[in-house]
Amino acid sequence: MMTLLTTEMKEAAEGCTSSNAAVHVRGLVKRYKDGTEANRGIDLDLSPGELISILGPNGAGKTTFLRQLTTELRPTSGGIEIFGIDAVAAPQQAKQMMGITPQEAGMFESLTVREHFELFARLKRLSRVESRRQTTQVIESLNLVTEAKKRVGLLSGGQRRRVLIGLAFLGHPPLLVLDEPTTGLDPASRLAVWGVIRRAVTDGAAVILSTHYIEEAERLSDRIGVISRGRLIACGSLEELLGCLKRSYRLSYRDPLDPFGKVCERHFASFADAQRQIAHEQFSEYSIARATLEDVYFTLTGERFAERDEIA
Repeated sequence: MMTLLTTEMKEAAEGCTSSNAAVHVRGLVKRYKDGTEANRGIDLDLSPGELISILGPNGAGKTTFLRQLTTELRPTSGGIEIFGIDAVAAPQQAKQMMGITPQEAGMFESLTVREHFELFARLKRLSRVESRRQTTQVIESLNLVTEAKKRVGLLSGGQRRRVLIGLAFLGHPPLLVLDEPTTGLDPASRLAVWGVIRRAVTDGAAVILSTHYIEEAERLSDRIGVISRGRLIACGSLEELLGCLKRSYRLSYRDPLDPFGKVCERHFASFADAQRQIAHEQFSEYSIARATLEDVYFTLTGERFAERDEIA
């Protein structure tokens, strides 16, 4: 398995100490009773005002990693600090710093959307006035205005997902841990969620999320981490990850002798190399594109990125 943790990436991580990090993880291991290691020696730092997306094949250990951050799972070994708080020794104190969207969670089916938000805002110790203000703000930002008076039990899967996402943002927590937040959302709802996440980051929140959408990771992230077989095998900005590919330019073309045949592909180290090949072969129909995060993902994991079907 190739590892793209470059010297620059390691130096950046080492420069982020527990005293100035929102999340500081070292040597994190989760081993189950049957011997399965869901996480194997993960090191990661996340700063305030930064968003990291976690990508990985199903079963790679993404959700296990996030559940350890949120204190739902206790690590077998290693350390987790949340704004300097030892999350293993003081899980309740660490959890108070977080807004969390799990993959699945039960809700109060008989409450309306507005009642649901106001109840959870009060549980987060917001005043009655502030609870109502933030509830209105979240409902509007997530396009839930027409559903505000509906009972949660009558909502569609996508609407319920937006309610779960909104709960994480109540109280403006300094750390957001979002496990596949936009899975099942239609494109318009996904854009609304992206807007809410971006505003939180702009306001200084640290965000770590897992995702099944390449575009989501590319458009939202300051850094992208790839987990495979329980290990964090790459972490860096999109440009850093793309720069690690030896051949990051893709030439697509049709054979001049078979203009109606299938499209062929070749990869080159530079744009100039691709142009020289075009001139040499005298291609008349072609395109040159920079490699994508999906190409990086395939290089690292040997698997094509499987995006989940959308169910609104």
